[in-house]
Amino acid sequence: MVKSIFVALTVATQIAITPVARADSSLGEAVELWLQGDDEQALPMLAELAAEGDVEARLLLGRIEASDLGPSPYRQSLGPKQSRKLFRQKDWSAFGQSWLMVEARAGNELAQTLLQAKHPNPDLDLIAKLNALGEHQATDYPTRIVALYGNASMRETLQANDQVMQALKPYLAYLSQTPEPRGDGLAALRHIQPDPVDASSDQALGMAGLLALGLGYGDISPDNPWRQSVENWLMSSEATHPIAQLCNQQCADDAPACAFAFLALTGGYFEVIRIDSPLETVIPQNEFLDSPRARLMVLRRAALARTETNLEWLSETEPAANLSACAIKLVNDERQAYE
Repeated sequence: MVKSIFVALTVATQIAITPVARADSSLGEAVELWLQGDDEQALPMLAELAAEGDVEARLLLGRIEASDLGPSPYRQSLGPKQSRKLFRQKDWSAFGQSWLMVEARAGNELAQTLLQAKHPNPDLDLIAKLNALGEHQATDYPTRIVALYGNASMRETLQANDQVMQALKPYLAYLSQTPEPRGDGLAALRHIQPDPVDASSDQALGMAGLLALGLGYGDISPDNPWRQSVENWLMSSEATHPIAQLCNQQCADDAPACAFAFLALTGGYFEVIRIDSPLETVIPQNEFLDSPRARLMVLRRAALARTETNLEWLSETEPAANLSACAIKLVNDERQAYE
């Protein structure tokens, strides 16, 4: 069953994927294999290209190492030495330098900026620079840092900026306005649909809890009046396109409930919006979102999600049983590949 799901996810868009800026090359072949979900072939190819000096392969490997939210069974099976061989430069140090660090020290501006974006320092100029360099998705963490630690003026500047990541506007709004209970989830609910939200309503607060933190922290009842709005957003938003594709392909008769299940299992609104290309200058975001890799990331994130106590799989808890049966079966089948 696991293999059949993988094949379906892969075949469905092999024809649709059209690289925007990659010519026929070894890098292009490696990237295509990676987008199809084939780490076992793609990662060694990228590692070889990186060792030979291919800058794009180096930057892509560095970003995959740090930002892959749905590591494959192949990646999970690697020991530390095997992983370093794939992702690090061979040098005198015990662990090797990441390829991002290698390129940054060589003067590569993009590598330097991507490394800087990991620092918890509010910096509006950094966000503007990442956008100018073509790495819009990489502004996620710097934007959150400005929202958390920046002053009111910095947050206002971002709110007014057309280039700010639209899906993070609720986070900025939540931290810029008068605090309210479950304010992060309420801000997300207001963002994804146009109707007024009564912050004193138990049903609105229940949906806000789910949007803020996922399964176990809110209302997953089909009778919640906000559920259809949330499902509609999941099935139509650009950011959640891989979820909608996965659910339409695998759970056609139950697709909206399937999408809601992945929202719950992944950890809520602020998690499901982060299905991103690791390096947009090599793999444009729209191409990534339409790939088998993006759908596998959705599936694997849910398959690897544990309860907060880390003692059981989240999809096997009693609350999960009240979600989409089709989605839970997909998740449980995928987890068999990790056993």
